[in-house]
Parts: sequence; structure tokens; C-alpha cells
Amino acid sequence: MIWPFSRKPRIELPEAETRRLAALKSAPKNGVNAALADLRWVVVDVETGGLDPHADPLLSIGAVEIRNGQIRLNASFEASLQQSAVTSHENILIHGLTHSQQLSGMAATDALLDFAEFAAGGVFVAFHAGFDRTALEVAMRKELGWNFPGRWLDAAVIAPLLFPRLASECRSLDDWLGALSIENYARHSAVADAAATAQLWLILLEAAARQHIHTLKEMESLTHARKWLGQ
Repeated sequence: MIWPFSRKPRIELPEAETRRLAALKSAPKNGVNAALADLRWVVVDVETGGLDPHADPLLSIGAVEIRNGQIRLNASFEASLQQSAVTSHENILIHGLTHSQQLSGMAATDALLDFAEFAAGGVFVAFHAGFDRTALEVAMRKELGWNFPGRWLDAAVIAPLLFPRLASECRSLDDWLGALSIENYARHSAVADAAATAQLWLILLEAAARQHIHTLKEMESLTHARKWLGQ
């Protein structure tokens, strides 16, 4: 009998990349009882070649660090991944990455390893985090054969819970930025959107502290409560 399903071929990385990946796999993880004020936050935004993070290519990654209650723009990350084929003109109008930028980006393995090393030890934050998380996880599995770990919090979920008076009028990132007077210097640039989301996250952390939410476990519980209520 011939087994009808074939396994995906194992990804063989060069020795240097294999060592880098091994070091990342052994990096310490954050505990759920960690204080929010003590965490290193990695605020992420990605640009993709479409609206399906499972199927559309990852084009660019932007991330900024929050540490000790401050956004550290000098500790930011930005990378464009080299594409074998460029996206449509309509898609380029959204993400802003030109044909030449897409074709001359970094090799995907290098960009993803660089990002993972930048993010190591942090807790991830994004606006509509499920999209960014999925796009990164799919790319990590495809290029590195790695199930990319990490704790994620979604600013789009947490913002209306902490600011319920704004929930009915704020849906998109632009809505929340406008309502809270946050500037975004280059909308749809991955690192600029990450920086704007980081400003929103600082406001959310202050609001959480006022509501006596002080640990990662408590913040995750807030998110789970929202899902349980089906809101």
C-alpha cells in the first residue's frame, strides 16, 4: 500500500542560519505573572501582497520597542523581503512598496531571522494581531521550518475594553489614532504603523494601570473575557 500523503520536505538551512535558529529556540520566555511595566514590548506591523495572510506573500516587517514606558525608536526594526514576482498595481497603491523595492529586498531567511533576533525576549503587540501573527508564522514555517513562538496581545481588542466610550466610533487603527490625537507620519509603512500603534499601546497601558490591571496574565484575561462575551 502506498501512503497517499507526502510529507513536506525538511528545510535545510546553511550552518550559520541553523546556529542562529537554535539560539532563538533556546531563548527564555516571559511568564504570565510578569508585570506589564517590566516587559519589553515589540510592537509589530506587516505588509502583505493581499488580504489573506495564509496565502499572500509577506512583503515587509516593521517593529518598534517599548521599554520602561518609552518608545525606543532607535531600537526599531524594518525589513523588506525579496519577492520573486511583484504584486499588482492596486496592491502597491496600498502598501507603497515599488517593483524595484520588492525585487531588491532582503532574502527572506535573513529578514525573518533578523526580526526574530530583534524580537527575542519581548511580548508582541499589533493592531488586529491575528493578521500580523499569521503572516509571520506562515513565513517562518515556509522559510525556516519553524513554528514561531511568542505571546501576542491585540490592541484592536483591548482598546475598546479600556475605552468603552470610544468603542462605537472607533474600529480601524486610523479611528483610534484620530480619537486619541496620535500622529502617524507615513500610513501603510510597516515601521510607521508600528510606531503609531506603539503610541496607542502606551495609552492603553496607562488606562490598564488605572483599572488595576498590572500583569500580563491580567491583560490576557481581559482579552479572553471579551472573546467569551462574544463582542
